[in-house]
Amino acid sequence: MTIVFFGTSAFAVPSLVKLSKFHDIAAVVTKTDKPKGRNLKTAPSPVKIKADSLGLPVTSIDDISAAQALAELKKYKADLFVVVSYGKILSVDILALPGLYPIGLHASLLPQYRGASPINRALLNGEVKTGVTVFKLAGKMDAGDIIMQKDADILDSDNAETLSEKLSNLGANLLVNAVDSIAEGKAQFTKQDESGATFTPKLKKEDGRIDWNKPAAEVRDKVRAFYGWPGAFSRLNGRTIKIWAAEPADLPAQKGIAPGQIAALDSGGITVACGSGFLRIKELQPEGGKRMKAKDYVLGNKVSVGSSFVN
Repeated sequence: MTIVFFGTSAFAVPSLVKLSKFHDIAAVVTKTDKPKGRNLKTAPSPVKIKADSLGLPVTSIDDISAAQALAELKKYKADLFVVVSYGKILSVDILALPGLYPIGLHASLLPQYRGASPINRALLNGEVKTGVTVFKLAGKMDAGDIIMQKDADILDSDNAETLSEKLSNLGANLLVNAVDSIAEGKAQFTKQDESGATFTPKLKKEDGRIDWNKPAAEVRDKVRAFYGWPGAFSRLNGRTIKIWAAEPADLPAQKGIAPGQIAALDSGGITVACGSGFLRIKELQPEGGKRMKAKDYVLGNKVSVGSSFVN
């Protein structure tokens, strides 16, 4: 099978590697290099870095006209377009170009969690199961016929980073199986049940702000869901604190303690009262500082029982 692969983020890298072992990747389409980091240096996407290391031709279509993009993609005479975490919606004209059809890999059990942030939202909602779906791309986002699905457990220890890695590898294997079934003429298609569709918006920085009035388990899920970026955060003593790791804490109920107030300081970290229950912060990162154990932050800063995090 001749394939044009569309991808940008690290989630797509295992799929590109796996497909390149068994099929002809005529071109890899990724988003244009963007400024990143504090110094805003232009940097290639993870997919571009991997494609270059594999010796695959790389192109970008997000900085050229629609007519130029169509002409560029048409010349590859691809059987399939494969889209994995590309970060851009393809036009109907582009979707019509491959000899067979375009397919995509999505990090959820469609029709649940369509959209830009399925992994984060599954964690945020306290789900214990998710999965990956290979589907035929249609004009509507993540709404095409399902070709294959594979479920996966969400562990208590999972966060957005570990779950993404798990699903990216699971998805890469499923994608190869799906492409093989298409090549053999054995692919089967199942329409999605629109009544069960749910949607996930793109993440915003403000999504990470902690509401200490929520139950401890929900705050912990926010820390897991927004691990890395945008990060779960709150303010303590006028300073923004990003929380990297936390867990519900078994602490006796205390009278007169308000949500956000520090209830205990010990070798395990900083324990904070929530709307119901307590949350122990294990790792954090102060504004302008480095990630560290919460107990180490306490040693070098004015943190005391009774101090409060501000929503």
